[in-house]
Amino acid sequence: MDILGKRIRYLREKHQLSQKQLAEKVNLTNAQLSRYELGERKPDPEIIKDIADYFEVSADYLLGRTDRVSDKGAEEDFFNPKLGVFFKEIKNAPEERQEQLRKIWEIIKSEGTRRPGDKQK
Repeated sequence: MDILGKRIRYLREKHQLSQKQLAEKVNLTNAQLSRYELGERKPDPEIIKDIADYFEVSADYLLGRTDRVSDKGAEEDFFNPKLGVFFKEIKNAPEERQEQLRKIWEIIKSEGTRRPGDKQK
């Protein structure tokens, strides 16, 4: 199964749709959709557009050109005025710094899941 097929299947299952249901919504046969999901056939650009529109994702996401599901709000990905953080700088930081930030973020997340009375590790 190729990336396009995996992503179509992932989105279909995420939205709790059968192949038949999705096929009907994007004007395909169940057999066509099955072949796309299995990577046996490649849909034409119009079908990719229809599937992307239905799930409100970018065609680039379906094709594996990006892991960003949608282009909506792309600006917020790079700057959060509330936090005063430029995420683009973090993205371009050395791997060691990114790992440090990931560890810090894990600590912050765990703080939010602790219940009153839990001992700090």
